[in-house]
Amino acid sequence: MPFEATLFSPLSGDSAKVTVRAFGSTLEVIGAPVTLRVDPAKCALTAGGWDRESIQIAWPGEGGMWALTSKDKGARDELARIPHFQTALGEAVRAQTAARRSGRLGLTVVVVLTLLPVLLLAGLLVFRNQVVDWVLERIPVTVDQEVGKMFEGEILGSKEEIKDTEANRAIEAIVGRLNAASGEKRFEFTVSLQRNKEVNAFAAPGGLIVVYTGLIEKAGSAEEAAGVLAHEMAHASRRHSMRQLIYAGGVLPLMGLLIGQPDAAALFQNLGRLSELKFSRAQEEDADRTGFDTLVAANISPEGMARFFDRLAEDDGVAPSFLSTHPSSGDRAALIRTRAKALGDRILPLLPVDWNAAKASVRAESR
Repeated sequence: MPFEATLFSPLSGDSAKVTVRAFGSTLEVIGAPVTLRVDPAKCALTAGGWDRESIQIAWPGEGGMWALTSKDKGARDELARIPHFQTALGEAVRAQTAARRSGRLGLTVVVVLTLLPVLLLAGLLVFRNQVVDWVLERIPVTVDQEVGKMFEGEILGSKEEIKDTEANRAIEAIVGRLNAASGEKRFEFTVSLQRNKEVNAFAAPGGLIVVYTGLIEKAGSAEEAAGVLAHEMAHASRRHSMRQLIYAGGVLPLMGLLIGQPDAAALFQNLGRLSELKFSRAQEEDADRTGFDTLVAANISPEGMARFFDRLAEDDGVAPSFLSTHPSSGDRAALIRTRAKALGDRILPLLPVDWNAAKASVRAESR
């Protein structure tokens, strides 16, 4: 039996109510500007929402990632008619059962939201930071991974992505070494090198690190690049990216996360803003500290991280967007060197990476 759902279209940037049904071995969406027939093999089906009670389906299409979300009780039965969905549907049902058992959605929150919506809205406005932190602590890291996969659809395979160069191999080797030494094992870190002259790198929730070619050109050594990569990995592992994504969504999507009715359109729209997210001073300092510790654990000199900050300070004191929050680049370099003094006279070997070859490969791709 057809079921009701909300469809997010990247073409319009809006969500709309639609009717969905199994049409043979395909998924038919009725109520959009045109009837859509979607290949289930291209779809990712998961349990969504704060209480995991909604079924969410995402797939790549014209304009970017499309998404369906439904809490219709008939959705499971209808989707079970499509063989390709049966395994994922079983996993979603188990996730929903586990969520109910663990009681992530507190009865007190439900009552307050039901009886005192105006008070809650005012509270969210006044205590937004605290509420975001409270929500983030209760969102499992599997959600970070799901959001990261959605973002991968926009980045991996794009026309600006560069593959199979010395630069790719260099940054993948560095990230692999950092990941092996890190105490954080909840994330599988991957790297995407993008053709872009901006000196930038950023971390998506879940572990995807995006590096622009401008950063490769700017870094004077593999150790400097390692400092940036360790910093960005820390933003992901410390969940700074996920927190800022939730914060950037605004009050209404935040309320949706609390009551189990997330605004899919808002969540997908914010994925495109990851490269523009601004971190707080405390988050930047935390990423510096965590990155420093990861470098040392990986036997990589933290002096490279300090030298990269020196380079940024030399550029009229203007840092790229991903490092633009105070304290200044010069102050951060000084703090890193102060921490390094505690290591004593320990000499760490240079990375076995031909950084000149990495930079040359980027220049060749830019021609």
